Amino acid sequence: MKEINLIPNDTENLKKFIEDFSLLKSCGLDDGDIEVFSNGPILGTILVELTSNKESNSKLTFQILYDKILKFKELEQYELIKTTILVSNELSKRPADIDNWEKDKVLLQKLQVPSDFIDKFYTYLKEHSNPEKTYKQVFTDFQKTKSIEPKPSEKEHGGIFKNAGNVNYNDLLNKSIELEKPLLLYFTGYACVNARKIEQYVLSNNSIMEKLKNEFYFVNLYVDNKKSLPEDEQTKSKRNGKLIKYVGQKHSELQIDKFKNNFQPYFVIIDKNGDKIKEQGYTTDIVLFEKFLTLDK
Repeated sequence: MKEINLIPNDTENLKKFIEDFSLLKSCGLDDGDIEVFSNGPILGTILVELTSNKESNSKLTFQILYDKILKFKELEQYELIKTTILVSNELSKRPADIDNWEKDKVLLQKLQVPSDFIDKFYTYLKEHSNPEKTYKQVFTDFQKTKSIEPKPSEKEHGGIFKNAGNVNYNDLLNKSIELEKPLLLYFTGYACVNARKIEQYVLSNNSIMEKLKNEFYFVNLYVDNKKSLPEDEQTKSKRNGKLIKYVGQKHSELQIDKFKNNFQPYFVIIDKNGDKIKEQGYTTDIVLFEKFLTLDK
């Protein structure tokens, strides 16, 4: 297939790349796949990995990109990722009209939003219905009312979801070795609705809670932590060259750079050598998550 030549900050070059990328539909990808992989963070993460791993004399082609996409599609959480992106994109365009609520709420249900959350939003929408605004805009206004799920309390569940703050990855790895437990990192966010759902419906399960407390060194890394980093820790991103000024940006960079993933909630188990053992994305299936936490002896 054709060689990929991306030129930074060249709008026409980027436009041509997207046009060429859409032609992958003829290779078996559907419109939904194209929309998913046209998503900036996902495509950007894949391209960074490919360009950083390819040999110096080799060329990056659409065939190489296509093969990587096929591997990504094999991930257990791909269908959930696909549904989330497609539905979110649809809501970002759909008018927030209460008269169409019965049809529109199906989209929220596809996102596996808890019924009580949908009820709260419906109550808000009845008073703020506005066909001139999209659901994305109204939902942003709704968030500002603080009617959404509250931030997790450090006291909840014995503080197990406590924000670890500004931590060093190697220090965490050394601590797990000292404790003789595998390191389990939980990449989450204060504004991540799915994180609150998995905490409420899965992680708070007694059996899973005991495993998290006793069998792992469990660390919560919030990617939207706005606490400033010390100046001597502020560095430029390897991906886009932007300055990493906040703790959350540091955690996000770690997740993308080391684990090639940019979704929350995201769980990854790491052994004493720093190698990834298992990874798990969002799920409300307790049995599936228990399987994830079960390691071969």
